Amino acid sequence: MRISVLLIFFFFYTTLGLRAQKNEKERRFTAAVVMGINISQIDGDEDGTYSKVGFNGGARGGVRFGKNMELCTEILFSQKGSYIKNIDKLYHLDYIEVPLIFYYKDWEAMNRKQEKYMRVMIGGGFSYSRLLNSTINQYGEDIRVYQPSFVDPFLKNDLMFLLDFNFLFFKNIGLNLRWSRSLLTIVEKPLRQNISYAINRSIIVRVLAQF
Repeated sequence: MRISVLLIFFFFYTTLGLRAQKNEKERRFTAAVVMGINISQIDGDEDGTYSKVGFNGGARGGVRFGKNMELCTEILFSQKGSYIKNIDKLYHLDYIEVPLIFYYKDWEAMNRKQEKYMRVMIGGGFSYSRLLNSTINQYGEDIRVYQPSFVDPFLKNDLMFLLDFNFLFFKNIGLNLRWSRSLLTIVEKPLRQNISYAINRSIIVRVLAQF
């Protein structure tokens, strides 16, 4: 946990330091802050809908390759899980997440200062997550209260594939949409009978602020 916090502070320090570059046209590196929500589900539980809403936010840094391409990484705090309404059961998962995304950029625009920028960024990549905390509540109580012998089934690591879309309304402000899916199971024992796996799926909606 301490290492994760130190990494977040280091990442923020590094990306914010990129603002010192004075000439925007010559900037090779980019920095941004992203903040929004995860709309999540767990395939392999007792429900199949995107029923859990959680926070998703952190910092992004990127390297430009010419006018139309950029490689980005992020450090995020991401809340995932699912909620099964008919049995009032909540899975809540807190992750530190580090995605790596390759973007293609298009639709050149110009702001009032005659500065050019690309409105649209479409990308894909992979993401690694480290589980910080997991909670399972049923009927408003932690399941461990009435099942003291309960063993947490969730694995500490999650590797995901993701697709990503950014639309910039202005040069520095935009909307980010993302879909992600686990590549491997996130549990060491089943969440329900006859299903041996469980995977995270998320739809992420965030505001993007670039420096």
